[in-house]
Amino acid sequence: MLVHNKAINQLAPTDYAIIKKEHKQLEKYLNDIRDACNCSHQYPVADCESCDREKHTSCQGRLPSFLFHIIDLAGKHFDHEETIMLSRPHITENYEYFRVHRQAHLDIMQNLQALADNYLSARQVTNTAEIYRLFYEKISIMFNEHDCLFDDPFIESTKIKNI
Repeated sequence: MLVHNKAINQLAPTDYAIIKKEHKQLEKYLNDIRDACNCSHQYPVADCESCDREKHTSCQGRLPSFLFHIIDLAGKHFDHEETIMLSRPHITENYEYFRVHRQAHLDIMQNLQALADNYLSARQVTNTAEIYRLFYEKISIMFNEHDCLFDDPFIESTKIKNI
């Protein structure tokens, strides 16, 4: 998200403040999920047997909150982003780029929900540390791809062109 963070500097000050705040929330979330389970950073991923019962129970118990919190954060961010896009003079809901971008948001939301459902159903048979690691990796990849494909080009288009 570093490249994307540089690009958002070109937005209007109020739009910039909203996006900057939400990106900080998303980055904090990613850091929190990455750091939530000590065993998830080990390679190969530890099987949590080195954790005491309380630590293991805590990791398992916090997992649903992590899985669904990102859905809430991303949904709010995407709504704000679409509102900002629609505030541009030449952008309407029928504008092709906007429709494709909105569909990408819907796809990410569906993927996040599917990941959460998948990991919640698998947590009794799958290593908790592995779930944390995979969820972190998949979310990071999804968001980085989205930034490169959609957000950075949109923000670039908001720059005033010197003729």
